[in-house]
Amino acid sequence: MSLTSVSPTTSVSTGYDTREQHSMLRSLALHLLPGVFMLVVFMLAAPPALSAGLPPLIPVLGSAAIGLAFQLWHLLVEGKKRNGTWSLAGIVLNRLPMPAWQYAALTFGFVMLAFLINGLTAPIGAALLETMPWLPDWFEIRNVSTLAQYSREMLLLTFLLVVLPINGLAAPIVEELYFRGYLLPRLERFGRWTPVLAAALFTLYHFWQPYYWPTVFLSMLPVVYAVWWKRSVKLGIFIHMALNILGSLLTLLQVLGS
Repeated sequence: MSLTSVSPTTSVSTGYDTREQHSMLRSLALHLLPGVFMLVVFMLAAPPALSAGLPPLIPVLGSAAIGLAFQLWHLLVEGKKRNGTWSLAGIVLNRLPMPAWQYAALTFGFVMLAFLINGLTAPIGAALLETMPWLPDWFEIRNVSTLAQYSREMLLLTFLLVVLPINGLAAPIVEELYFRGYLLPRLERFGRWTPVLAAALFTLYHFWQPYYWPTVFLSMLPVVYAVWWKRSVKLGIFIHMALNILGSLLTLLQVLGS
């Protein structure tokens, strides 16, 4: 896959080297391949996991671990090629520092915006799910009636041992490093449309949630824009982590209270 090169300069205002710009073919492949791996593993792992009495959250997050491993492996390989060591220097960009109060204020603001968008678009996802009768019941991993069939002990253990470590911690860190620290700057040639394109590709990466695409796009667009605006992948990690932990906790409370 070829790379489209631009002038070899490092921008003080953007905080990263603008020499390397991925071709659209390379961008598509690097955005979508992890999602393909995750979908395949999820489809293969879910039936035996459900037969063993495990909730669908476990196989989907197990498949997520495969996708995250691919993303981290690719970053390290690129770092090895560039630096000669297992370093992410020059690979993960968008590292401009911010005052602590800005991290706190912007994280709170963008999390509230994302939750508002999520709530407003939830009916769209439910309607789209109805148009996909071929999907098995367990495909919607947040279905309260499905999760309520499992014991409180099973759900609490799943949350503490699987959901929180993978969805709450690992996924926000690795996905932000990969998608916003590595891939986003390499789409910078699209100017003000860069966050929109990056959010759209990140949405398509969620192959295991096709009915959820409108919500993923609209709720993650502010997150992508925040990173692009402040050139801070750390801000993206904080927002993404808060969204995943709070969202998972709300789902757990809803199931336990049903």
